[in-house]
Amino acid sequence: MDRIKNIVLIGAGNVSAHLAKALIFKGFTVVQVVNRSEKSGRKLAGLIKASYTGSLDQVHPGADMYILAVSDSALPEISSRLSLSQGIVVHTSGSVGMNVLQSTSPNIGVLYPLQTFRSGKKSPFQHIPFCVEGNSTEVEQKLVELAGMLSDNVHVINSEQRMILHLTAVFAGNFTNYLFTVAEDLLRQYDLPFELIKPLIKQTAANIRHTDLFKLQTGPALREDMPTIEKHLKLLENHKEYQEIYHLISKQIIHHKYRNDKL
Repeated sequence: MDRIKNIVLIGAGNVSAHLAKALIFKGFTVVQVVNRSEKSGRKLAGLIKASYTGSLDQVHPGADMYILAVSDSALPEISSRLSLSQGIVVHTSGSVGMNVLQSTSPNIGVLYPLQTFRSGKKSPFQHIPFCVEGNSTEVEQKLVELAGMLSDNVHVINSEQRMILHLTAVFAGNFTNYLFTVAEDLLRQYDLPFELIKPLIKQTAANIRHTDLFKLQTGPALREDMPTIEKHLKLLENHKEYQEIYHLISKQIIHHKYRNDKL
């Protein structure tokens, strides 16, 4: 199997767009963009000087790699319609097993960048963790080689490990961002600027350099300061959904505290 040079991107969303730019910057050639929506597909193809098609029946047959950067729900359908005798077929999902691709090609794998991507926001790839998996040693080596040109943070992990990693990313990324949103909403209702708690958020994020994060836990739940907790819950009487989140997380912090004490 020769070195990967020519790539077909299936999908034209944020992950595909960021990957395309990073791949081209490192000397790879994206020969084609395949996307059901013509507007976004042609836009990405134009930006990277690739051809465009909206049909899986017209996928370029001679590429070295086919990257399916599509939604998790679309992967089974697209995979069932792809049949390629050569080239490596990979997807970029964190929560879908590699075997969804088993009928697409003799050579399949996963190229999962562990990062959130936003339209119009640059995402330097150098330090983004890339988690790769291949159905053979040779495929895996090719994926490690490609990912290593994009990032200095490459890991070979299996599908089960990747799904756990994706789960933790939801806790650490998606859920915390929503909690920031809750804080922003409450502050706005009381005419207070979100900027007031930004230093706290930055310091909390900076604490990740420590190895035992729970030792840095502070707040009324850790202290089991029930009067303060009750005051907070009363303040949230008109926000039952926020009240429920506050109560559940406070309860879990207390439980975690005693679980750690028993270790």
